[in-house]
Amino acid sequence: MTRARLPIILIGTTLIALGLTACEKPNPGASVFSGTTSKFSRAVCWADEGQSIDAAACAKDLLAKDSVPTIPVVPGQVVGISVDPVVADAGWTPRINDQPLTQRPITSTYFRFTFPEFQDVPADGLSMQLVAGADQATRGVWVFKLSPPA
Repeated sequence: MTRARLPIILIGTTLIALGLTACEKPNPGASVFSGTTSKFSRAVCWADEGQSIDAAACAKDLLAKDSVPTIPVVPGQVVGISVDPVVADAGWTPRINDQPLTQRPITSTYFRFTFPEFQDVPADGLSMQLVAGADQATRGVWVFKLSPPA
């Protein structure tokens, strides 16, 4: 092999390797913030368009591992949620302890609510799930924990 061909072969091999690693896209992300705390997480489970997942089983597995991003909240404080555009396109619903915060899926990338003044945050926290998808076809799940401030 000549010296002139070696750089071309190396460049070609590098491009193929980069192309193969770029095939796996990370799951879409979501951020939750309240006060001065913000947490980002990728979807625990994500299904391609046209497929569906079991949201309850997916969230249960994560909660069992106790590795849930935690956000301290104070009653009366605003909680904001931001999701990737692909999530908004699928529609998504925020839930606290499995109770939906909206009647219909949200189709924008941002949602905020004021944590109720009359709601105490238990010492062990509240589970907040973001569930993407509509019409009984769940595409993704994110799990966060709302906890009292330290």
